[in-house]
This record gives sequence, structure tokens and C-alpha cells, in this order.
Amino acid sequence: MSFADFGLLPGLLEALELLNIKEGTPVQRLAIPAVLGGKSVFVVARTGSGKTLAYAVPLVQRLHIAEQLEGAVTQKARPRALVLTSTRELVDQTVKVLKSVSHGVRARVRGVNGGMLPSEVNRRLVDPVDILVGNPTRIATMVREARIDLTDLRMLVVDEADTLLSPGQRPDLEFLMDQPGDFPRCYFSATLPEPMRQMMLARPEKPVLLLSKDAHSAPDKVKVQNLNVRTQERLDATHDVLSELPKEDRGILFCNRRETAAEVATALRERGHSLQIVQGGMLPRERVAAMKAFREGDGRFLVTTELGGRGLHIDNLKWVLNYELPPRPSEYLHRIGRVGRAGGPGGRVINLITPFDTEMAAEIKRLAGGSRLDTGEALRGPRAREAAVARKDAREEEERRVKARKATMPKVAPDATKRPPQREQREAPLPGGRRGRPRRK
Repeated sequence: MSFADFGLLPGLLEALELLNIKEGTPVQRLAIPAVLGGKSVFVVARTGSGKTLAYAVPLVQRLHIAEQLEGAVTQKARPRALVLTSTRELVDQTVKVLKSVSHGVRARVRGVNGGMLPSEVNRRLVDPVDILVGNPTRIATMVREARIDLTDLRMLVVDEADTLLSPGQRPDLEFLMDQPGDFPRCYFSATLPEPMRQMMLARPEKPVLLLSKDAHSAPDKVKVQNLNVRTQERLDATHDVLSELPKEDRGILFCNRRETAAEVATALRERGHSLQIVQGGMLPRERVAAMKAFREGDGRFLVTTELGGRGLHIDNLKWVLNYELPPRPSEYLHRIGRVGRAGGPGGRVINLITPFDTEMAAEIKRLAGGSRLDTGEALRGPRAREAAVARKDAREEEERRVKARKATMPKVAPDATKRPPQREQREAPLPGGRRGRPRRK
């Protein structure tokens, strides 16, 4: 099915032709007609399947039709469409995609995120804007401060919905989702945990669930290799793996914590590896510079945390190495989705599995065999909380074993030949309050 079959504007078709995009992916064929029709939807499809274009194309077309009927936006900071995503890097990436798609119809796209200075944000919003892209917290703050006006919204898009609907970010997102107005609200996600599905069922707009046939499954073109190592051997094993991979192949190395990512990056640089690092402890300008350098070919691989596991598209990545396995299977699917993306040649995933990763290793094996993600998992499963529960269970189990061992120990009868300990004889008081033994007469 080609994009021409969707009834798109000539300017949109021309822009897609310049991008060498002619046929829609399964999720695009599923979502574009529904969004063009003005429906609120919740679209679930495998990471790397083309979800950004699935909402970008109908969004641009709807706004262009509104402009033809009602005229262009004339007031500053009063967008007609709002696109929300999870990280600064994804804001920049989404802005680029929307600009490339809307080139033929001249839609004005701006992006703001939490790392920008107020002066830079003001410069970006000094002129009228059609599509505003940003992080929920920054956008919600600016709306509350009356620096952004959402009274003319025609469409709201929530990308990476499974991340943004986690408890930490949900209040600001729900504030934006509940803005008054009868306009479609569209949610796009690679996973749909059961708690999120129940939440969406209770939403007043009642979004239609569009589930792609490849949802909740690992990419087909990815080869998985599991290496069993001890925890203290991970760095040596990583060095050996990187030394064996072809020098021209580029990839991403994932850690769970920003401190671990920094330590691993330093150690691998000392061993002669060329790399870039992006983690949450870096300044925004440092993260932007590192991502720009890596995209331009500086560094053989990128060391990162979950920041790099959500939606980022980097051309020609051949491998993903999980230095640490993520705490949840859904995060694993996000990570390995950096390779084997739509239209790509596939790739390789290397997992370092320690004795503490037994349960996650079983999930990886199940997913690699073609099974789907268990969507009953929580919206957010902090590793620290899971580790605390595991430690508590281990302590209780140890206490039960100690009690059981004591209960089975034979009771020893007291030895009758052993004299009981003598009570200490107290000295009698002497005249004048002194203490001592009385004199023998």
C-alpha cells in the first residue's frame, strides 16, 4: 500500500518522495486513516516500525486543511498541535522528522525541552507556530505560567506513551491531556502494560486501540547472543566482545545507571576504544554535543542508559550490547529496537548475563523464541524497589531456614554431676559502715 492510496496532499507526497519513502509500514497503514479521520487512538507497534511517520503525516495534513479553511496561525505561542515525548534527544529528533515531512506544505515546527534556557525558549516562540514539540513537564509549566496558549489545539500526540504515563511524569501529562477542547488525542507506544490499558479505558475521549500484529514482540531481523559471566568479569567480557566485532560496525552499549555508564565509558576509553557517552548526569549541552558527534561518525559506539533506549533512530547501527540487563522485559524490547528497524538490514544483540539475571534471561529466551511480552507488568518497575523486595525475601527465607534448623536440633539434658554455680557470698557490714568479714572470736 503506497502513501498515495491514503489521499494525501501533493506537498506531503513530494516530501515523502524526497525521503525515499513510498510504501507504508503495517503501523502506518493501520494508524494514518484513523488519525486522518479525526479519531482518538492508542497505537501499539514494535519499536522501530515507523510510528513517528504514522502520526506526523496525518497531523501535517489536518493542520494544512485547517489553515486553508480558517487561515494561518497569527498569534505567537498558540500552537494548533502539540506533540509530547520523553527526552530532549527525542524532541530534537521528532522536530527534524516533522520538518522534513511538512516541507512541502510549510508547517512551522518548534521544539522546547527542559534543558533550554528561558531566553532560548522565548526566541523559539517569538513567532507563530503550528506544531509544538516538547517534554510534558516543561510544556505544562509554561502553560500554567500563561507563556503557552493551548486554547486553539486541534490535535494532541503523546509519543512514547508507556514512558510518559509512568507515575513520575503522569501528573503533568494528564494536565495537558485534560485541556478543554473537542480535538483528537493520539497515543503511540511500543508496549501497552495492563495498568495503562485500564487507564485508557477510563479516559473521556475513549481512544480506539490499534494493535499492530508485531506489537510486544522482538524484531525479526535481530540475532541474539547470550554470554554467561560473573558480575566482576563484565568489563573484561565487554572488551573481548568489542575486540571481536568488525571495526566498521557501530552500536550502542546499555547500562542501567548513569554512574555505571560513566565508569564503563572511562574504563573502555583507557583500553583504547573510541566512544561517546550520553547519560542523565551530563549537562544538556554536553548531551547534545555527544549525540551530534556520534551521529556524525565520531566514536565507534555510544554508551548510554535508558535515555538511548527510547525511540532514538541512528542510521547504520549493527549491534546492541547490554552490559547490564534492564529490570523489565519492555525496556529490553526498547533497547534492542535500536537495531533491526523498519527498512534496515537487521543487527546483533549481545547480552551479558550474570547469576543474578536468571529471571530476565528466561524472558529474553522466551521473546527470542517468538513469544510476546507479558503486558501484566507494572507501568514502572524501579530496580531499587525490586532489589529491596528481593533482599527482604532473601532475609525472610534465611530466617525461616534458621528457625527450621533450630527446631530439628536435639535437646541436651542437663549434666547432673556438674555442680550449679555458687552464689557470690556478700560480705557482712562492719561497724562504721565499712564492709568486710567479721572477725573470728
